[in-house]
Amino acid sequence: MTGPEERGNQEWYPQEPYQEYQPQQQQPQVYYDAYGQPQQYVQDPYQQQQQQQYYQQPQVYYDAYGQPQQYVQDPYQQQPEYQQPQQPVAPVQPVQPVRPPVVEQPVTAVPPQARKAAAPEPDYPTDEFTFVDEEAEQSEDVIDWLKFAESRTERRDERRRKLRNRLLGAVIALVLVAGGTAGYLWWQGDLGGPGSAAKAAGGRTVNVVHLRDLQGKVTSALLVNDLSGQRASVLLLPDTLKLPGSGVSATEPLGKSLDAVGASGTREGLTTVLGAPVAGTWRLDTPYLLLLVAHLGGIKVDTNAAVREGNQPGGKELAPAGKAVSLSAQAAVAYATYQAPGESTDAQLARFGQVLDGVLRVMPTDLKEAQDLVHRVGAVPDPSLPEQALAGVLVQLAQFTKESHLTTSALSVQPDGTLDEATAGKQVKDVLGGTVKNAAAASKTTRVSVLNASGIDEAANTAGSQVTNSGLELLPSGAKAPVQPASEIRYTDDAKQAAAQQLAISLGLKETAVKKVTAVQNADLVVVLGKDYSPPKAQ
Repeated sequence: MTGPEERGNQEWYPQEPYQEYQPQQQQPQVYYDAYGQPQQYVQDPYQQQQQQQYYQQPQVYYDAYGQPQQYVQDPYQQQPEYQQPQQPVAPVQPVQPVRPPVVEQPVTAVPPQARKAAAPEPDYPTDEFTFVDEEAEQSEDVIDWLKFAESRTERRDERRRKLRNRLLGAVIALVLVAGGTAGYLWWQGDLGGPGSAAKAAGGRTVNVVHLRDLQGKVTSALLVNDLSGQRASVLLLPDTLKLPGSGVSATEPLGKSLDAVGASGTREGLTTVLGAPVAGTWRLDTPYLLLLVAHLGGIKVDTNAAVREGNQPGGKELAPAGKAVSLSAQAAVAYATYQAPGESTDAQLARFGQVLDGVLRVMPTDLKEAQDLVHRVGAVPDPSLPEQALAGVLVQLAQFTKESHLTTSALSVQPDGTLDEATAGKQVKDVLGGTVKNAAAASKTTRVSVLNASGIDEAANTAGSQVTNSGLELLPSGAKAPVQPASEIRYTDDAKQAAAQQLAISLGLKETAVKKVTAVQNADLVVVLGKDYSPPKAQ
């Protein structure tokens, strides 16, 4: 048998049966496609194993003459060395170059420029396609849409917010306007406020102010706001002016009326006598006048007499006589109440008017400030003129005063306290728009007072019942008089003569019992019961 070195210098080495079998993963083989581009091929390890097991190249042997002979391996010789495939193997087709499967590798974020640089050159013309970064555009489109939707939502919410704010502002403004209008109408009297008196007086508002000193002396004046005439007036009222009384006397002087009939009765009496409605009462006692002038910082007045402390001749001089003299709070009170020895009450009344004028000249014209000032003074307001209404009156007076539309005058009164149509009629008509009336004639009903001089205790009660049944007003009286034989019915005003004669018939008295007298009496008719009076018998 010829050895390998003798066979035509062709070396032959027997192939190891396990030489080509590699159980581990082989390196990928590189193939080239039809265009000469290298392609990587990763062979399936199971496929490679089968190929190695069953499709190895046949071994070549040479015979004794040097001719190559194909050696057919005994299948039974190699069979024990290998495991049989679990499934029958199909005929193997020639291996075609295929594109290897893409093995998933961890992806690292690479900038687009780097990806483009690392990508292999395409094997086709690039002008045939248009590459679009669809993912980036979609992201930008989504972001733009979100921004657009968000901006629309914000604008819609902003419009709603502005609309709510405008509606709220409109409601608040409407409420304020309505409140201001209602307050103005209330003040002017359209809603029953204090201005209703001004409407009744033809656009005039009349209020009375009473200055009371520590000794109880009262000085009064009317404060008139003429809105239609755009002017204001201070009408000084003498304390001797007679007003209708009540009970004890038929008339009361104004100086005593405040204590006798009160603030309300005094207003009613002034309304009756002057023919003009008086709306409210301002009680200005001297301590409150002191505080008022102090809060105003003093006033200036043309004084006609030196002002001394306590109005005493030897007192400390508080202010001299002269033009535009500055008066402190204490000096203003002293000057308003000063009456020199031998002077009439009209002189003191005129000084009070000067102080009122000085106060109105420095009074604030702002309603809020005036109301705060009135509140700080601390005076107890009359129900007819509360703080806010009083502040409004003072503001109107202050405005007219600063515009030089304020006049001050004193009401002309006769010595007996009555008003004369010739002297006071024109004045009352111009200032108040009213018509004067005397207190005695102003009474709506005839007032009757009964004195018992019959000596019978029950006679007065019986006669009182007869007076009331006659439609006359009986004044309460329990006075007794010395016993006298004949009864009398006395009167002072001729207008009451007919009423006196009718009353005599009702009481069963003779006509001669009716007598006119000149003495002052507390009623229109005074009945004096004598012994000739016979009470009617009970039936």
